[in-house]
Amino acid sequence: HCITSIYLVRDQRCVGKLVLVDCAGSERKEDSAYHAAERRKEGAEINASIYALKECMRAMTSGASHVPFRNNLLTRALKDNFTTPGAQIAVIATVSP
Repeated sequence: HCITSIYLVRDQRCVGKLVLVDCAGSERKEDSAYHAAERRKEGAEINASIYALKECMRAMTSGASHVPFRNNLLTRALKDNFTTPGAQIAVIATVSP
């Protein structure tokens, strides 16, 4: 994954933060049947992080008292986005059949 953070600073104080995450897509089991073991492992890790992100988003939208951001390295890196009051999250996805 690639995570880029852009901070908005005013009078030497952080007043905003934009975090862009490239999740590198997901791997379908059928598509990776002929890949090398290392590439299959990488695909499994991508899927695990996307699943963890989905679970965090689900917890936030359902109003749960706990957001499970500690379940994955990606969601731990995005902790501020899940725990800061007033933080807003948008998901932009490119999907294909």
